[in-house]
Amino acid sequence: MSFGDDTAPRSKRGGKRPGAGRKPKGHKATSALPAIDLEAALAAPAPDDIESTAQAYSRGAIASLVKQLCHGKSETAKVNAANAILDRGYGKPSVDVGGLSQLSLFGGIRPAAVVGDEIRVEARKYANLAIEVLGAIATRGETEGARVSAAKSLLDRGVGTVQVAKVPEGLQPKAMGKKEEAAVAARNAAAGKYAPPAAPGSRRLETVQ
Repeated sequence: MSFGDDTAPRSKRGGKRPGAGRKPKGHKATSALPAIDLEAALAAPAPDDIESTAQAYSRGAIASLVKQLCHGKSETAKVNAANAILDRGYGKPSVDVGGLSQLSLFGGIRPAAVVGDEIRVEARKYANLAIEVLGAIATRGETEGARVSAAKSLLDRGVGTVQVAKVPEGLQPKAMGKKEEAAVAARNAAAGKYAPPAAPGSRRLETVQ
């Protein structure tokens, strides 16, 4: 085979990638977002009820989360999408109180007060899919961060989030006043490693913590 043979098969690897190379002057990167009329959006009066304004995009938002869940390239984005779907369908994870009891899932508030009934039902349709994706990423995810995040989400959903540990009231140290603090400081100054030697037959003071 000669080097000048143009009929020889060429490798499919290499070559110029679409969009590669230096961009011409004045080039503007394309965006997946449609054009937004900024002037109209900024000139419009602030809505009195932001919930009703945002609800117009609710079904589209659920569909976008499902699309990301199924076809997203980022595992972190998939975990976030799964959590968002589960939050909308069932509320935030409950809090595990000492491993014995759990707080009410919605804190006494009906789910309809947080999201519309239709959106809640729509989100629950994809709950199993969200759990399966979290499970797959938790066990076979490509990045450590994504695996940890997915595993934590499954634990929060299964057994509840962990409550911040607090010292029992009976074991909490009692706050001292200024006079008590001064007395303790004086006793500590007269005791310990650098204290003067005790007189024969006397008892050495111990440092107060």
